[in-house]
Amino acid sequence: MIRSSLLCCGLALLAGCASMADRLRGSLTPPPGQAYAIVSLTGKAFEPDRATIGLTVNSAGGRIAAQDIASLLTDTVFGEEGMSPAEGKLVLLTLPPGDYRLGEVRGRWDEDGAFGLDRQFRRFKLNAPFHLDEGETVYLGQVQLEMSFLPEVRLSDERRRDFGHMRRVWKVNDLGRVQIRPLSP
Repeated sequence: MIRSSLLCCGLALLAGCASMADRLRGSLTPPPGQAYAIVSLTGKAFEPDRATIGLTVNSAGGRIAAQDIASLLTDTVFGEEGMSPAEGKLVLLTLPPGDYRLGEVRGRWDEDGAFGLDRQFRRFKLNAPFHLDEGETVYLGQVQLEMSFLPEVRLSDERRRDFGHMRRVWKVNDLGRVQIRPLSP
């Protein structure tokens, strides 16, 4: 009895969860009065099963406008057919038009230490500006957090992989309207 109740609750929760492909319905056209920002949030760690990364986007006034998190255990950016996937997440942010800054990237990971597990946490202030106009979709590139040896953040343009993910996973075939404006520190 309890088992079947739990199964029914689990199925109901799954039915309520829509995939990105279901949400977008083949189009990267933002809702009226809004814009989309796309950023690839990836990371590398000795123990990816125990690592997460997050980002914070701030408005021009300094307030938090958006946040997202990726687990290196469960999230993957797949890219084009035949490409090696990256541990992380392709993030779609829905924001009002305006000026923004990728304010912070943070990582949390576990390392094996001499006396057991050492939990590591690092914050990186980026202050990388970007602008969104109403109705546009902008690809901001990749934010990669290296969590091995000397932790650091790198910004890069990984559009081939990320556009492949949009086509394969998000089921968006027409990417011609996506503006390409990779972040720079």
